[in-house]
Amino acid sequence: MNEHETVVYQFRQEAFTFLGIENILSESSDFGYFWNHFFSVGGYDKILPYAVDPKPINVWYTKDTGDRIYFQGLMIENVDEVPDEYTLAKFPASDFLVVTHEWVSTNEEALSYGIDAGWKNIKTVQMPDGYFRNDGPGCPITVIEKENCDTPEGSRYEFWVPIKKVEE
Repeated sequence: MNEHETVVYQFRQEAFTFLGIENILSESSDFGYFWNHFFSVGGYDKILPYAVDPKPINVWYTKDTGDRIYFQGLMIENVDEVPDEYTLAKFPASDFLVVTHEWVSTNEEALSYGIDAGWKNIKTVQMPDGYFRNDGPGCPITVIEKENCDTPEGSRYEFWVPIKKVEE
């Protein structure tokens, strides 16, 4: 696989509502099972009618109970009924440092390159001056993955790292 230039930019996501399938993470989590289960109960089809953005998103966060969650779904609005086995959650407005790569021509290339490179790059990404990582205990979100595919610019896989302004 060719190397692609890493792209990093700051982004503010306003408060959002998310609908999808929550998975409790453990040291032995089976992501194949998570994805098979997601599609076996209806996948994106049951939530696309409510989507404000049809691009697949995974929200990693920690619940108040301490459970680490991998949450597959979409940002939505105006849900009249939550489908069986799905969960509706609200997340606060946050600032993010988006770590991704240059646009590529296919979603397959974005996935095959972007996932591994993204996980590697978010560990060492330089925080903007006056900001710190806001992904530790007590933070609402650990990371967001977005499959930003099939846009007019092309496709890329994004990792959103929560950041917060240093208080003076």
